[in-house]
Amino acid sequence: MQQATTTKLYAYWNAIRNGRIAPKRFQVDPSKISELLRETFIVECSGAETCRFRLAGTEVCQYFGRELRGEDLLSLWPPEDRRTMSATLETILGRGAVGHGTFFGVTERNQHAVFEFALMPLTHSSSLVSHILGTITAIDRPFWIGADPVVALELRDVGLRWPDGNPAALGAGNTETAREARRRFRILPGGLLR
Repeated sequence: MQQATTTKLYAYWNAIRNGRIAPKRFQVDPSKISELLRETFIVECSGAETCRFRLAGTEVCQYFGRELRGEDLLSLWPPEDRRTMSATLETILGRGAVGHGTFFGVTERNQHAVFEFALMPLTHSSSLVSHILGTITAIDRPFWIGADPVVALELRDVGLRWPDGNPAALGAGNTETAREARRRFRILPGGLLR
């Protein structure tokens, strides 16, 4: 997680989390992160296979050339990346990890850009994680953003961060390429993607 939007949103999320597995959704105060809202979203999950956009910032919608509210987060990904993203979502929802990574976005005119994303758990009315606060930000923002929507994604890398340490001796920030994950995908105790 290196982009300014990602690091600032993570710092805010971690502060309102205050040592818990995740903050409550209602604790996210838009006025405290107003400069980040255009690249921020919230999804509501009913399991790792269904996470629908509840809110999506203007910049995130611009990347894809449409309003994302109501769409499933996994539907953005091609089938070969959905399994990796689903496993990442499962670890976020079940273990309170923060997911992060990068992907290539390709437009109909075959223009390419690299994007960074982060996915941070939120609870709602119980202590179970049911929502995700996320961000998508363009790295070296290309001139065509907003005029030529991204129509295809390719996961480049994905990782997990454990805000309170290393469960089962897993290292924070451990990443691997998406191709490696697709080629030999399995979940180890603690949710590490291998």
